[in-house]
Amino acid sequence: MQKTRTSITRHSRDLTAEFGFSGFTIEQVCERVGISRRTFFNYFPSKVDAVFGHDSDAMPEGFIERFMEARPKGITGVSPTLLADLVEMSVERLNFDEAEIVSIHGFFTIAHREPELLQHMIQSGPKKEAEFRELIASREGIDPQDPLLSSLLHLLKHTTHQAIEAYVAGSGQRPLAEEFLELMGRMQSIMGQPLRRNNND
Repeated sequence: MQKTRTSITRHSRDLTAEFGFSGFTIEQVCERVGISRRTFFNYFPSKVDAVFGHDSDAMPEGFIERFMEARPKGITGVSPTLLADLVEMSVERLNFDEAEIVSIHGFFTIAHREPELLQHMIQSGPKKEAEFRELIASREGIDPQDPLLSSLLHLLKHTTHQAIEAYVAGSGQRPLAEEFLELMGRMQSIMGQPLRRNNND
């Protein structure tokens, strides 16, 4: 089931790259995958949904549960391992399928030029981010609207994008997770500097 679903998404994205989103039909997707229209609609309600696919297909099985269970017991407030656990979560996902992650990154670049796909991203992106923020807030026992979470997620998201770009520029000579960890390490180093200068300096 998952193999067929991911094949539909992969070919839908390939056709988008070749002909533009409005330049191909569901029938063409079905022909490439080797399925009927009926089978297509058993997996996706529309061509837009097929192009974006299912988030779960790009996630290692059980990695959300592992993140939730990693919080140390017997503490209150933000846990001292939150950043490490989020980084571990990111590394696990980056290691899961490098080629697919790079493909998705390239697809989103194309999607920004397609009005219908861009509209879908504008509508679904904030919702997905809010769901992830609520997941972390639930684990940590804090308000989902806490600015700390937004800042933390922005850092992780931006660093992931930068790591993918470095990975592509280097033709994959270094593992994607390694690119990510190096950038996060550099960020951690500079964020460890004092927030204010000593007036005696």
